[in-house]
Amino acid sequence: MAATVLQTTDLFEFNRMPGSEGLAADGFLRFQNRKAGNVAVKNIVFPHMQIMETQWETANDIELQDVNPSEGISINFMLGGTIDTQFRGIRQELNMRPGTHNLVHAPEASHRNRLKRGQSLSMLLVSLDKAFFMSAIGQDDSWSERILNELHHERPFSGISGTSTITPQMRHLIDDIRSCKALGPMRNLLIQSRVLELVALEIEQFKTPVLALEAIPADEVEKLHQLKRYLDANFLSDHSLAQLSRYCLLNEFKVKKGFKQLFNTTVFNYLRKLRMEHAAQLLRNYALSVDEVADRLGYEHAQHFSIAFKKYAGLTPSQYLQGKAPVRPLAYA
Repeated sequence: MAATVLQTTDLFEFNRMPGSEGLAADGFLRFQNRKAGNVAVKNIVFPHMQIMETQWETANDIELQDVNPSEGISINFMLGGTIDTQFRGIRQELNMRPGTHNLVHAPEASHRNRLKRGQSLSMLLVSLDKAFFMSAIGQDDSWSERILNELHHERPFSGISGTSTITPQMRHLIDDIRSCKALGPMRNLLIQSRVLELVALEIEQFKTPVLALEAIPADEVEKLHQLKRYLDANFLSDHSLAQLSRYCLLNEFKVKKGFKQLFNTTVFNYLRKLRMEHAAQLLRNYALSVDEVADRLGYEHAQHFSIAFKKYAGLTPSQYLQGKAPVRPLAYA
């Protein structure tokens, strides 16, 4: 069956879903269309940036065409579903998978997005004003010099070849942006600060040199990404390498080697990082004691949790609760 061809403007010409007059309590506008499915969009606009959260239940295979040039910098954080995009002027396709992100400048029109039917797409798109972005990144390294040169000559580019992985630290910032409960000026300032921190983490990741690695077969890459998504959702459970190998249908050697190569950390160090990020959120956002947080993370003794947390954050949980100056988290490698 041929894909349904839509223009991006078509997404906002759907019938409004019954009972969705005006903005919903969660801030989303909801639409439905028999060809494309159900779409929900939340849009926040500031002077130098726009933040759009999109949720899309696709009804058919879709080719989404965008004929409008963009002067800004587009950053897409893919949280669920898959999109394969070909930008005019950028040689390689950007195949977005859950838990990935990239940065694109596409001043030329006519790029195409391919989406499979029956998906639950979820993404956060950040658009930055070009002049603001150029002034923010500076020119003190080869990556920034390359980007500024491309922008000066109005050439399309992507931040890196392909996509990069959303880290747990990025994911927590995304969650903060999506669920911000503050009101008025405080909300505006918090959201903008989280977005800028998110972009800074992304650029730092792009600037980090990547060593040439032995290619991992595409089917194994997909299984390792599936395993990572499973860990993201089940990081508080106990896991063994044998159980995880059965889950993703790869042998233990391929899980150990492939996960380290693809995500630059071991499976169990990644789990520890997720748990410590979760602990930091519990300490920061909930009125829980150190003992209660340790118990939620499955530690028999709070002291063992405190040691693990200090290794991650550079602060004990008590110091963290007291608002001591944060120390850069130690990488679990």
